[in-house]
Amino acid sequence: MKKIAIGALLLLVTQVQAQRTKIFSLSPMSMETANVNGLVVGIGHLDDASLMQKVNGVNIDLFVLSPMVLLYADPTRIKEEPTTLVSHGVNLGIGGFLQRGTVHRGVSVSMYNFGNELDGLSVQVAYASASRLRGLHISGIGNFSERFNGVAVGTYNKSDYTKGIQLGLVNRSRQLSGLQIGLFNVSEAVSGLQIGLWNENARRSFPFINF
Repeated sequence: MKKIAIGALLLLVTQVQAQRTKIFSLSPMSMETANVNGLVVGIGHLDDASLMQKVNGVNIDLFVLSPMVLLYADPTRIKEEPTTLVSHGVNLGIGGFLQRGTVHRGVSVSMYNFGNELDGLSVQVAYASASRLRGLHISGIGNFSERFNGVAVGTYNKSDYTKGIQLGLVNRSRQLSGLQIGLFNVSEAVSGLQIGLWNENARRSFPFINF
C-alpha cells in the first residue's frame, strides 16, 4: 500500500512538472506554464506581476501590430518593475519585449525592447529601453537606460550611469566612465573622453575634444 501511494504521488508530481515545463509553447504562455526549454512562438507575453515565467531557447514574436507601440510608447521613461519574464537565448520579433518586467540575456533582433535588464547583443530598428543595459546595443533611434555597461550605438543614447562607449549623434550621461563620440556629447561627471562637434561636462565645454 505504501509503495502504491508513493508511486501515485510521483506520477502526480511528474504530471504537474510536465504541465509547467514545456519544449514548445505558443505565446502568451498559459499561466500554468512556468518554463519553456525550446521554442516559443506567438504574439507576446502576459504582463502579470503575480507570474514569473522563463524561456530558455528561442522566442519569436509575430504580432504584426506590434510596431504601433512606437506611436505612444516613451522609451525615455524608465521604470523598473517586478520581473515577470526571464529569457535566455535568442529573441526575434516584429515588435519585441513590451512589458517592463522582462530580463533578457542573449541575442535580440527586433523593433524595440523594454525591460528591467537587457544583456548581450541587441539590434533594434527603433530602440532599447531598460533599467540596465549590458553588452553591445545597436538601435536606430537610440538606447535608454539607468545603468549602461558596454557599447551603445544609436542616433540618441541616454543613460544615468555609463561605463563604456556611447556612439551616436547625441550622447547624454549623468556620470560617464569611458568614451562619448558624437556630434553633441553631454555629461555632468566624466572619467574619460568626449569627442564631438560640441562637448559639455561639469568642468568645461569644448568643441572637438573634452575630458
